[in-house]
Amino acid sequence: MKNYWLGNTSLPKTFWPLIIFILIYFCVIHSGILSKYIDSLGFYIFADMLGVVLSFFIMASIWRSANNYIENKIWPILSKIFVIGIVTYSLYKSYFMWIFPDLINNIF
Repeated sequence: MKNYWLGNTSLPKTFWPLIIFILIYFCVIHSGILSKYIDSLGFYIFADMLGVVLSFFIMASIWRSANNYIENKIWPILSKIFVIGIVTYSLYKSYFMWIFPDLINNIF
């Protein structure tokens, strides 16, 4: 974990495992699979807040690893853009969705 946090792991070894983990996490939480077993709004709010914390950890790890990546200039840029999208999604699902419930419906 320390090597991930400090960006000492190579970009491909940092990006793929962490992105696959967070995508699976969000898919399980937001797909409705757990709604058959867990019907607590508090659980989903906690899970979304945990997703924000995990997203910021992943963002910092990938960002630092991308800064150390020197082989090709496009991969660090694409990985940073992708991570910003993940963090934005997690912030929306955990905070903005509850504060501004009609935000997306009014825009589109």
